[in-house]
Amino acid sequence: MNSTEELTKDEVFEVLSSSRRRQILYHLHRRGGSADLRALARDTATEETGGTDEPVDSDVVKRFYISLYQTHIPKLEQVGLVQYDGDEKTVTLTDRVEDVARVLNEDVEPDRQWAVYYGALALMGVAIGVAQLLSTVSALPSLVFAGSVMSLAAFQYYETAVKRGEYTFLERLVSD
Repeated sequence: MNSTEELTKDEVFEVLSSSRRRQILYHLHRRGGSADLRALARDTATEETGGTDEPVDSDVVKRFYISLYQTHIPKLEQVGLVQYDGDEKTVTLTDRVEDVARVLNEDVEPDRQWAVYYGALALMGVAIGVAQLLSTVSALPSLVFAGSVMSLAAFQYYETAVKRGEYTFLERLVSD
């Protein structure tokens, strides 16, 4: 599949038809987008065998590992939702998960209207500048204004760059 093409509804529903593949996507997200195949097998085995605090038997984890390696990871990789590194035995979630969100009508974009915030700060800056030209205020409001702009920019960076990869809808895919 071409990585620039969006996933179709049929592709999304086919790949999500397996609860194990949904678990894989969810556990990859929980682990920050990348995980060792054995850890994914352990996570999935734990979840499917009741999610107890008891460690899952190594034979069960091995069966899950084989299932993931032979069937589920290749299927997820075929549609471009994950990348598998055979040398490192790691699986990495790709940005194509956003196609799944689109098909499921899930919003993964930040909810904030950044232009409104920056517009309000620009108006405040103009008012401070006019007041300073008229010599009615000290330089303190300018420092407060500069701090406000820096704080807003840092918060926007956090929401759009750091927090952006939070695909919370994946948790709903694995819950009953």
